[in-house]
This record gives sequence, structure tokens and C-alpha cells, in this order.
Amino acid sequence: MNEEFYQRIELYHQELVQRLFGPDSISAVPVEENQGYPCLLNAIPQGNNILGFGYGIKYVAGQRIDGDLVVRVYVRSKLPPSALSPQEMIPSEINGIGTDVVVSGDIRAFARPTECGVSVGRSNTGQGTLGCLVKKNDGTPGKFILSNNHVLANLNNAIPGDNIFQPGGNGSGASLPITQLIAKLSDFEPLNFQGGANFIDAAIAEVINPRDVLPDIKLIGRVTNPPIDPVEGQFVEKTGSTTFRTDGIVDDIVGAIPVAYGNVTINLSRQIRIVKRFVDQFSNPGDSGSLIVETLSNRPVALLNAGDGIPNRNIPNTQTFASPIAPILQRFKIEII
Repeated sequence: MNEEFYQRIELYHQELVQRLFGPDSISAVPVEENQGYPCLLNAIPQGNNILGFGYGIKYVAGQRIDGDLVVRVYVRSKLPPSALSPQEMIPSEINGIGTDVVVSGDIRAFARPTECGVSVGRSNTGQGTLGCLVKKNDGTPGKFILSNNHVLANLNNAIPGDNIFQPGGNGSGASLPITQLIAKLSDFEPLNFQGGANFIDAAIAEVINPRDVLPDIKLIGRVTNPPIDPVEGQFVEKTGSTTFRTDGIVDDIVGAIPVAYGNVTINLSRQIRIVKRFVDQFSNPGDSGSLIVETLSNRPVALLNAGDGIPNRNIPNTQTFASPIAPILQRFKIEII
């Protein structure tokens, strides 16, 4: 795209600003030295529903509409006409070019690179925790993030190549900005919903830019290999996106329990049970996928799957269940970086 193209689109945006905010709105915006033209974002009144402008493909009800490109108006939320002021009523066209209103919410930058132990997930199905950074032990190139199937693969309802975001979604169904895209789903162990035993709840996603994820776990540091088997009475810790760093004690190493995932339930077998140490809860919803390590050595022990805390009902977590890490590493042919 050359300068002539940018200048042509800039003229559409200038016309849009003048029609929305008045003919003098642009002249009131100062021009920065050596910039040559005013930044039109400064013409938008503070607190206005309109955030910015663009130029691209039109979407209707989330579906791409092929055809001529349109002038975009980015807004915090789509409101009914009755709730809009005259300055917020978007014209249907600008000098013969159609318009499209796109909800984006307030745009924020996200820390890159990120440590592990932070929020991750799909755009429309909630979030869990980015457990750790791994690589294939068969020489396959690339770096991968490890978390749960129910975090990255939406309870088997996903296909390799699906987008993974950091931070993850909140379960509202809303799309996330492309700036949060961090990985593509690579592989997952299917969960059995027919009553059979499940030994792991795990999935991996390939990091798009390998430099975007650091091997350190937030508030814990670098993992120490090799992994260690869980033993009763073992002191462990984890960092999750909800409760951050917490300490626990392993008090069962061969647990078999049913776990509810929304409206469905699966049977998890050969799990370890962890109870809190000190005064903290060990986990809460959103911590799923956290890597659990031995406290003294930072050696990997397990991958957090589920717990019994329900914060929005003021029900504290008393127990957490997790899959021993060794079978997960074997299943995906990976090792922790």
C-alpha cells in the first residue's frame, strides 16, 4: 500500500469526523510537528462511544460479506438508535463508500513476552492457565504451551489450528482482538464422556512467535527437569491466573473422581489430590492448566485439572485434583523447557 492509498482513506475518515462532530472538528485538532496532518482520534470527544476508524471487509452477524471494502467505525459497544446522540449516529455511507460499525472495546497492549502461569484460552469459551512452555522431544521444531483440553480444545470441540489467545476469553462468547493471539491448537487428548476413565485432561498449542512465551512460571521461576513423581505429603506450589501463586500438600496419589464440566461430567482416574497449605486456597476456577511443581526443587509434578471452589457463591476451595505430569509428557512426546 502506497502513500496515495493512505491519503485517500484518510480523506474518508476526515469526512466521517466532520459529519459526526461538525465541520470545525478537524481544524480544532493540533498538528504535530513534521506530521503534516491532524490525528483524527483527537477529534473524538472524551468518553464517546466511538473509538476509532478503519477500512476493510464488512461483517454482518459475524459473517464476512465479500464485496467492496467499507469505511469502518470502531465503537465500545453497539447501541440501539434510541440510545445514541446525533454525534454517535454513523452515516450509512461516506462519499459513496459504505460504512460498518465494529465493536472492539477499549484496546490495550498485552505484555510480550509473557511468563507462564497466566490467563490463556479460546476467544469464546472462557479461560484457564498457561501451564508451561514445552518442546517436542522428537526433534520437531517449534515451541508449545501446555494446558488442559477443556481450556485449549473446548472439551473436544476444536480442531488443530484453532486460535489460542492470551489473555483468554471470559466465556461471554465475545471475540478477542487479534493482538491477543498467541498460539494455534496443535493436539489434545480427547476426553471420554461415555463413562470411561480419563487419565489426563491436556492439550498443547504451538506458539506463533516463539519469543512471545518465556519458560519461567510467574512468581515461581524456571522449572527444573526431570519431572518428579507425586508422593503423599509432598509440598507443592503453582501459579494460576485466578489465585496466582499458592502452596499445597499432596494427600492422595491415586484418586478417582467425577468432574463436572458445565453440563457434562467425566470420570478422572489416577489423579492426585492437593489440599491447601497455610491459609490460602490452592486453586479456583481459571487456574485449570497450571503446572504444579515441588516446592523445594521446582521439579514438575502434575497439571491442575479441577477443584471444588465456587467463588461467586462464596464456596471456598478445599481440594484440587491434578494429573501426574509424566503421562502427559509421554502422550504428547514433549519435554518442559
